[in-house]
Amino acid sequence: MRESLRMAPMYVAMIGAPVLMFLAMLSYLFYPIAAKLALIPLITIGLLVFGIMGAREVYLGPKHRAAGADVWHLGIKTEYETVHQGEHNQVTLNVKRFNTATGKMEVHPYMITATRFTTVLEALIAIKEKKDNTLSMRYSCRMGICGSCGMVINGKPSLACEANIFKSLNGNEIEVAPMEGHPILKDLVDDFDDFFSKHQSIHPYLYRDNAKEQYSAKKEYKQSRDEINKFLPYSYCIMCGLCNDACPVVNTNPDFIGPQALSQVYRYNSDSRDQHGDTRINLVDTLEGLWSCEFAGACSKVCPKGVDPATAIQLLKNDAIKK
Repeated sequence: MRESLRMAPMYVAMIGAPVLMFLAMLSYLFYPIAAKLALIPLITIGLLVFGIMGAREVYLGPKHRAAGADVWHLGIKTEYETVHQGEHNQVTLNVKRFNTATGKMEVHPYMITATRFTTVLEALIAIKEKKDNTLSMRYSCRMGICGSCGMVINGKPSLACEANIFKSLNGNEIEVAPMEGHPILKDLVDDFDDFFSKHQSIHPYLYRDNAKEQYSAKKEYKQSRDEINKFLPYSYCIMCGLCNDACPVVNTNPDFIGPQALSQVYRYNSDSRDQHGDTRINLVDTLEGLWSCEFAGACSKVCPKGVDPATAIQLLKNDAIKK
């Protein structure tokens, strides 16, 4: 189907040029002089267009298809055009697995077949289904929403479902490892109990002084666009834990509450509907809270949703000083 679409310009040129020439002949035989004069430039332009399209297909098309370009129009290759759609390529995944029996990390290489659309998660699922059913990893939605498939891919905390195989290649290999900023349960699976406990500790919900009003309000809490924009960028957190894994402080001080929880403190404190800001500030205005952050910025760099915990923490520090 795709090849037929690519050849369409040549087919149109082959059919269109004779048809236009035939119409030109008819115009001179049956139409008055004025009509003939009007048709001449139209037919000339049509012949030129069809001629260029046909020549482009004849001279450029085979050249670029032979070079392996999947999209060869105008002779411009895109990033992945050296990999044919549907072509199968051999890639090695070096999976660092945590052995619960020895308490050590072990590297297991797996050769997999991938196309240019294959993600790291799909490769891992294929390994589990066809090569090694003992491999353990966590995943759910496969579309970057649930945050379950967080792991370290070539040294960077990433969502496996969003990591393309050929974008992640280091030579012809990819290294996949569990996040070490969280306790590891098995293979690529981390224990998130502490992570969720810290998130829960900052009261991540809207709070009103009048509880009765909160649960039986007679009208909605209206907000202006500016009020929404204050907290909206921080509300996209999917709790994947990548920011905590990338944070150097979390990796050296497990008591640090972490950038994820702190960014959510700022998210709720910035919401005009909330009346619980001072309480949250008091909870994190400690050495193991706000003041452990060294502003490395790694948390913001790895967030798959564009949340900026590093900036949120600095703004929280400012609020704590003013309080």
